[in-house]
Amino acid sequence: MDFKGLKNLYLEKKKRNPNDFNFVSEMFSEIKEKYKNEAAAKGKDPNQAWNSWSGHNLQKLITFIVEDFVLSLNENISITSDNDISRKKLSKELDRVRRNVQVFYNKYSVVPDADIIVYDKNNCSVRMIISCKASLRERVAQAAYWKLKLKTSQITKNIKIVLVSTDNDKIFTYKNKDITKSRIIAEYELDGSYIFRNIEESKKVKNFNQIFQDLRSLLSKI
Repeated sequence: MDFKGLKNLYLEKKKRNPNDFNFVSEMFSEIKEKYKNEAAAKGKDPNQAWNSWSGHNLQKLITFIVEDFVLSLNENISITSDNDISRKKLSKELDRVRRNVQVFYNKYSVVPDADIIVYDKNNCSVRMIISCKASLRERVAQAAYWKLKLKTSQITKNIKIVLVSTDNDKIFTYKNKDITKSRIIAEYELDGSYIFRNIEESKKVKNFNQIFQDLRSLLSKI
């Protein structure tokens, strides 16, 4: 299945579940075995092939969902990604976005890991970085690191960093009333985490359905 097929499947399921996005996690679970069997038949490592395909296409799907929503809210909002603004030749607009999100190490500057960058087209200020991942084991600490680095500059200190995930490893789910290290870090260091499954919610960790209200609050000031 290519992304076009995945997007069509998403739109079909969304018609039946307009206010509940948990079906996204279930959708990937439904595709998984069939995809792995097809990969094995082609002589590929099924697990490696699936991890690559699902990670790439989950990011593209979340980008599609977020872009569709933020553009409907405000025509002065746009999105880009770390890959887009790391190219050598940039438009004037994306060059300004890069300058408003880059992190400095003495004479060096780098763009934080950012699957989705939400920015204001009026002044190219970055409002939010969204990190997308099927598994959050490594991504939580990575996102927390960038959040701390962004806080050190007057230009970047107000940028929100959030996670969006199917949380395949269920590290955000309490186990025997115990909270995982990753969830603790997310609760205290990040601005939000939005999960495509039913979880124990808090002010910082929520079901993905809640991201729309939070985006609306953030972007209504533009």
